[in-house]
Amino acid sequence: MKRKLWAVLLAWAMAASLLAGCGGGQEPPEPEDTQEPGNHTEQTQEPQTPDSIPCQLVGTVTDAGEVVSALVIDYGASRKVTGVDNGTFTVHATASTQDFLAGTDLESYGDYDIDRTIVKTETEGQRVTLFFDETEGAVLAYTSGARNYPAALTYTITQNAPLTLTAADGTVLSEDYTAEYTCDNTVADPETAQFASVIVEDGINYRFYDAGTDKLVVWFHGNGEGDLLHSGNNAAQMLANRGTVAWASAEFQDILGGASVMAFQAPDTWYYAQRDGLLDKAAEEILDVVDRYDIDPGKILVSGCSAGGYMTTRMIIAHPDLFAAAIINCPAYDVASDRGGETPTDAELEAVRDSGVPIWLVQGETDSVVATAECSRRLFNILADGYDLTETAIDQELEQNSDFITYETDDGTYKLSLYDTTEEDQLRFAEDYDQDGVMTEVRYSSHWSWIYSLKNNPQAADGTHIVNWAAGYLK
Repeated sequence: MKRKLWAVLLAWAMAASLLAGCGGGQEPPEPEDTQEPGNHTEQTQEPQTPDSIPCQLVGTVTDAGEVVSALVIDYGASRKVTGVDNGTFTVHATASTQDFLAGTDLESYGDYDIDRTIVKTETEGQRVTLFFDETEGAVLAYTSGARNYPAALTYTITQNAPLTLTAADGTVLSEDYTAEYTCDNTVADPETAQFASVIVEDGINYRFYDAGTDKLVVWFHGNGEGDLLHSGNNAAQMLANRGTVAWASAEFQDILGGASVMAFQAPDTWYYAQRDGLLDKAAEEILDVVDRYDIDPGKILVSGCSAGGYMTTRMIIAHPDLFAAAIINCPAYDVASDRGGETPTDAELEAVRDSGVPIWLVQGETDSVVATAECSRRLFNILADGYDLTETAIDQELEQNSDFITYETDDGTYKLSLYDTTEEDQLRFAEDYDQDGVMTEVRYSSHWSWIYSLKNNPQAADGTHIVNWAAGYLK
């Protein structure tokens, strides 16, 4: 009986203890404060602010103009991340000319608001590079003023998945790393960075590449790259195609034996060359560069496309002794009179022949913008009058490119390359805009034949390519 009573009392005591611990009985005693008076601290942890990681836009001047081709994320010295793939980040891009065009009746056809297509990612040390599809992300916007203008770019980077962050020695700092990303929206492009901007008061602005040699290439851009609304941007002629940067490329510099490059920007349009005295202004600025950079006056190559081909021709007519050779792409003679210029007369084109300047012309077999028969064919027929001609059909090494025929005089002084155009009146080009190392066919306007010259693609019967031919006159 005593044992049973003891067991009941023990069970009751344990139940009471449990109830008290759950708030069902007496309040438990206050815990003893073991800290000294005045030294009590809160045991809370402040939330960590995500790292702010800088990003840099990278530009590439493609055949269709400069695009933001990549974005570099820099995690800082002695750190790196792993686990990055094409879906780790979303990159949103906007391009706008609205502030620039405000208050005018002009509109932009090139503004955009898109998520960029990431085609591959690479990690090297502290940097991650995101590569974009180059068919999008242009830095210039074409406007209703028939001009390209540099757009204001805004890039926003969002991290979609956590990464593993490690120190340089491989120590894992975080297996669940996220950060915030900032971009100043400037575009780093090693090719364009080689060119200084030269602003000429009451003259013609230009970009200049100093090769430190005694040779000079002068480039006249097409109509879409002239200045707009007197902005003085002095950039569109360098960014709209490879007409400026190609001449400073390692390939062309090697062929030319080193040559400085002078790429003018028309204050408005080259069709105003005679009206606004641009022919003499350009000649004066060329001669100024000759003096300041110790250029040999007998080693100046001139080239231009479309309206710039018109300007190149006008420069030879006005200053026949200035150039050693010329490459003229789809010269816009037939439309000049309708656009503020003067279509050259036969007598003026005969003056081009009398100048003795060797000329290689390039155009599409058909041209939807300026008529081939009235432009390059017309000048070539006048230049080649009285010469024996050869005709050579060239099949392209890359099947995605248009084939062509080169016509040339027996002494090689004058040449004309005409590229096949499609039934849709387009030219075909081999491009790698998805950056996968595989060429695919891209079709552009039949007017864009300058792309081939800027790839050193036109070829003579003896296998000599167009830039190599021109270099022979600069020795």
